[in-house]
Amino acid sequence: MKWLKRIVVKWVKDDWYNSQPVQDVAVGARSVEIDGLSFNIMTATGGTVVQVRYYDRKADRNGYHTHVIPDGEDIASRIGHIVSMELLRA
Repeated sequence: MKWLKRIVVKWVKDDWYNSQPVQDVAVGARSVEIDGLSFNIMTATGGTVVQVRYYDRKADRNGYHTHVIPDGEDIASRIGHIVSMELLRA
């Protein structure tokens, strides 16, 4: 009887896993470089993540700033503000 139970449990698990929708956490990433600043833009659950990599010549190190844009906000204008702010910092 255990063999029958295993077959039924496997059948139910397979059916359940195949019926569940797949949710993407990160769809993809785009990278852009402007005046020594590298912008990496990634979509995530709940919004968009913008990571800026910059080079500090005095300390001879790379640094990062990470910005999160929640869902529902205008991504184009927020990325424009982030780019402007980072160019002023550089």
